[in-house]
Amino acid sequence: MFEKFKKVKNIYKPSSTVIEPKRNLVIVIIVAACFFAVLVGIYFFTGDIKYLVIAVISFVPLIIYAVFSYFKEKRQDKSSEKDKQEFLSGAKYRQKEWKAAYYQYKEKHSFETISKKGMVYDLKKRYRKNNMWVMRLGLFLIIGSVFILFIPATELKDKAAALFGIILGGILTSAGFNNFMGSAVKKFLKQQTDLTEIENSYTKGKMLSLGDNGINIGSSYIVIYTHKSIYAIDNNTVQDMTRKMVRVKQYEDNLYSGQEYRYFISLIYTAAEGKTHTIDVRLDEFQCEMMIAEFYRRFCPEKEYDSKTSEITENSVSV
Repeated sequence: MFEKFKKVKNIYKPSSTVIEPKRNLVIVIIVAACFFAVLVGIYFFTGDIKYLVIAVISFVPLIIYAVFSYFKEKRQDKSSEKDKQEFLSGAKYRQKEWKAAYYQYKEKHSFETISKKGMVYDLKKRYRKNNMWVMRLGLFLIIGSVFILFIPATELKDKAAALFGIILGGILTSAGFNNFMGSAVKKFLKQQTDLTEIENSYTKGKMLSLGDNGINIGSSYIVIYTHKSIYAIDNNTVQDMTRKMVRVKQYEDNLYSGQEYRYFISLIYTAAEGKTHTIDVRLDEFQCEMMIAEFYRRFCPEKEYDSKTSEITENSVSV
């Protein structure tokens, strides 16, 4: 039942706003060189030194930075291929350095304490904590936009922007308030027919969370919450648990600025209709290890646990 999940995906999903690196480099160099040539030409015709200064301090650094960003991206693409192979083979998690860091983490961190007031209170508390900033941001936008709107000297375009800010602030405040009041929890409760068993399993389970994601492994159910939904998966339907790594490539003005790795727990289970489904829960790297180790301790204690991976994904984002 708990054989290694063999379906390994290597997916590249670039953002539609990000241009292919080499093409982008060529475009930047051509555009910058054209502006540089125009300003230098104006300098020779007018003799005004400011045009030459603008050309040198504006477009030469841009070309240098574009070339630097291109080679930085290619260099990190190459190094990430090694990271990918170590991740997929599990070799990374068998390294002494990684294990030492993991055990240091475990000494300082443990599974989270579940509220003594029960599952419903605990889940609502988590949603309140994670949605407070959304409400604050929404209210800040509304107050700031109203202030701009009623300034007598405000131009029409600024008033239009203020109206948009009020609408956006209202949406954020409403969404944050709904989750703050436990709308996701209420929806979850209405969908369940075995609440008593889920509650007992949850309150005695092992919980880890990161931001608006969390997973609780209990004796009868695995409960997962995300920023808008909660799931209760019967343990009898669970097939496997593995980890996913997502490499996020970051761009500023279409120039590569860096990368980060994000880690997820992937719970694989059989739904009521007989189809296999997967739910991803974002945790940090050490939390993933803790949760998978706990999963194997509970579900197949007779087997020796080994770090397991199932998927590596690569995304590009503009920031």
